[in-house]
Amino acid sequence: MSTLAVKAKSGTTPTRTSESIDDYLKAVFTLGGDEQRRIGSSELAVRLHVAPASVTNMLQKLAAERKPMIEYERGRGVRLSLSGRRRALEIVRHHRLIETFLFEILGYPIEDLHDEAEKLEHFISEHFEQRIAAKLGHPDTDPHGHCIPALDGTMPARHGVSCRCGLD
Repeated sequence: MSTLAVKAKSGTTPTRTSESIDDYLKAVFTLGGDEQRRIGSSELAVRLHVAPASVTNMLQKLAAERKPMIEYERGRGVRLSLSGRRRALEIVRHHRLIETFLFEILGYPIEDLHDEAEKLEHFISEHFEQRIAAKLGHPDTDPHGHCIPALDGTMPARHGVSCRCGLD
């Protein structure tokens, strides 16, 4: 699903995936790790630099979708549904490919990569993503040593063994 893909909601006007939703999904993915542990609202609030009440509101909204991207239980926290995990991995892939492109092709300093990629990750097309990956030789890690998810959402074989994905 692309960022601008329209999601149908029963009984309401279709909505678009927003940057904010993508940021929540990516944060749940990052904090939950491969084992997809449940993440508490306060942990998300700290990660996203927002008020805990805002987190709770967003989680309730996402959980109420016709095809929810999260599984949320008050008091037990949140984890990604299959569709939420797919979207989170897509955004992580975009982010890490952009960082790699900025570093290797455009010569950005490593300390500027994250902020620039944060701005762009939501807006690239799948075609552009494929062109970046091809230009870079389909890398499996970014300049920080984080694994880049494959197009199908799988992680490279070195993930969790010799990568820096667990370090933020």
